[in-house]
Amino acid sequence: MARGVMRWLRSSHARFIGLILLLELLFGGLLLLSVTRLVESRIDAADSILAMSLRDDLLAVAEDQGVRGLSGVIGKRIAGRSDELILLTDAHGKVIAGNLGRWPPVIGAPSHWTKIDLYRVGSERPGRFGVVAARLAGGERLLAGHLIEGSAQFTQTVEDALITALLMALPLAAAGAWFVVYVIDRRIAGVTATAKEVRAGDFGRRVALDGSGDSFDQLGGTINAMLDRIEDLMSEMRLLTDSMAHDLRSPLTRLRARVDRAALSTDSEGLHGAIEGIGKEADQLLAMLGTTLEISRAEAGIGRERFVDVDLSSMLTDLVELYEPLAEDAGRTIQMKAEDSPYLPVHRELLGQAVSNLIDNALKYGAGAITVNLEEQDGNAAIAVFDEGPGIAPDRHAEALRRFGRLDPARSTSGAGLGLSLVSAVAQLHGGVIQLVNRDGGGFAVEIRLPGAGQPGY
Repeated sequence: MARGVMRWLRSSHARFIGLILLLELLFGGLLLLSVTRLVESRIDAADSILAMSLRDDLLAVAEDQGVRGLSGVIGKRIAGRSDELILLTDAHGKVIAGNLGRWPPVIGAPSHWTKIDLYRVGSERPGRFGVVAARLAGGERLLAGHLIEGSAQFTQTVEDALITALLMALPLAAAGAWFVVYVIDRRIAGVTATAKEVRAGDFGRRVALDGSGDSFDQLGGTINAMLDRIEDLMSEMRLLTDSMAHDLRSPLTRLRARVDRAALSTDSEGLHGAIEGIGKEADQLLAMLGTTLEISRAEAGIGRERFVDVDLSSMLTDLVELYEPLAEDAGRTIQMKAEDSPYLPVHRELLGQAVSNLIDNALKYGAGAITVNLEEQDGNAAIAVFDEGPGIAPDRHAEALRRFGRLDPARSTSGAGLGLSLVSAVAQLHGGVIQLVNRDGGGFAVEIRLPGAGQPGY
């Protein structure tokens, strides 16, 4: 029990409720102080006006009737008023008239309005007075004031009422803080429940949104987007695994058959041929796995540190010259069309491999002349490989860009369906995009758009 209480006291709930109560006390205390000071200042202002009015009346009497006349007026006033304090002394402090036994030593003459505790003549206890002093023309001193105990009691009553209200508000603040914590817990509980369901394998579960657009809704939307991405990645991983298993079965079966034939071979020439076939199958498998790894690395953004400034026109010209003999052997032509291009920071090896894949695809699946084109479009570099073949139907472009997305249902042609996937990943690594274009009038093109230096992506 004690351990549970201590754990709750260390929880964010206890800290949040404690913070609410602390703020309540702080702002309540400031409000209490402000209101008390305001009420006190207003009452003091009214009391000071009464004291100064009494002083001015007495000074007017002294000016008209002299000290003797003032003494008589004072005697009459103190006889009929219980809340007034008046004292008239000569210049040496001797009492001439009034209801105070002697001049208070802390009060000067003249002086501003001051609050002080004094014993009046005949009183057994001190009273709280607001007094003001003045000096007459003959050197006499006059002290005049009013009893302000009622004002002090009113100020104290206001202060007590505010303190009581503050103390009554604390439980309400605690209840409000607990309710806020409860609401927050309800919203977080939905997120937690979703996370638990996803962890249990239900990748289709999403955080419920109320459409308010508040912080919890934004958090839920972000989590849902993350879960959508995770589900997509899991689907891609599942598809990748299935496709790789399918594509690896044939070369592994052939590899196994070659191994069996090598084991049964009795002549050196047959053994040598079997081993050579095994090497070719192993090379194909290694190439497939290597390409898959390159795609994954490019999609993860690995390799940007190897970017160097490259003359794209020169690089593409070298590739075209490399493929000219292969094109001639196939009875085809390949040519290069390029504008003057600036040096761009690229991963030379990966970009060269991507363009090589496009030329290979044009040689394998295309027809007619092949053109490698380089031009500048809106500050971007566009690399395109054209051929005169039928290309890929527009409704199958997305499938062609997917890993192992071979468009031959029987998978009778060579290749693993990774060529365009690698091109897309390389374009993504450079902050660019890949486009498949079915040209009007026939022909097909694959275009890589790379942002120019200083454009987004670099």
